[in-house]
Amino acid sequence: MILGVLGARNAISKQIMQDEILIPILDDLKTKPTKLLLPAEPLSSTYIECWASRQDIPVELIKSDWATDGRKAGVIRDYRIEKESTALLIFEGPKSRYYLDLAERITKKNAFRSYPVYIVNANSVSPVLLEVDQVQQYSVSEKDEKDILTLPKLWSKNTQKCLILDD
Repeated sequence: MILGVLGARNAISKQIMQDEILIPILDDLKTKPTKLLLPAEPLSSTYIECWASRQDIPVELIKSDWATDGRKAGVIRDYRIEKESTALLIFEGPKSRYYLDLAERITKKNAFRSYPVYIVNANSVSPVLLEVDQVQQYSVSEKDEKDILTLPKLWSKNTQKCLILDD
């Protein structure tokens, strides 16, 4: 399992990052990640990398290529982390809903496979597993529809009781 991290939470301590966020996620996943994918820029990635090295979990830091990609560099980096991961930890930004909306889109897109997405809200340090209401799509054949929508026995002569009365 590869755990990817999107967003950052630089205003919290290394201890809170480990005790309140990373350890509960690993307890919930029940398996140790084989690798962590982190954005290279934020301080919180350094905290996670330090923790992962003590846990003997390899870390790959993904850099944004601002010179080549310009303003899209962060989005391209995040997309790469999303595609290579089998589970995600996403930090909501303090001023923007971008990462929260991204987490919801990823969860909906991967609703039919096991792809856990944990979000840490801007005003909290507790990770929450996002879940989407599973919508099942049904298809009804013409024959089934006919059986459902018509009551042929209603007007047959063999019926003991008539369900519809004429006025």
